[in-house]
Amino acid sequence: MLYRNTQPAPEREQVRREHSEWSQVTFGNVGPVGPLKHLSKEALEAAAEPGDLSERADMQFLLWNAQRRAGITDEQITRAMIEKLVVNKQREWPEPKDGEPRLHIRDKPDVR
Repeated sequence: MLYRNTQPAPEREQVRREHSEWSQVTFGNVGPVGPLKHLSKEALEAAAEPGDLSERADMQFLLWNAQRRAGITDEQITRAMIEKLVVNKQREWPEPKDGEPRLHIRDKPDVR
């Protein structure tokens, strides 16, 4: 099976904790919507500069921030990812075209 029970890298977890503390002090008690909206901006910047790891770091920070502010645990998001992968594998997808998003074909009833 693809899924392994591995522990996160200690350095990554330290960065996550530090970011969480900084974000809480800097932005206060806000919900997850702001970070998710900001994520779309960072994703466009990453698409414009695919090799710029700082844009990918921004996206990771925003994902963590939105997850934390929504009260979603790592276990919950991992379970959702496992379930969504099953759904995505059942969908039909168009031929890949580099630089373009691939949206699943919707001629069947939507499988969520």
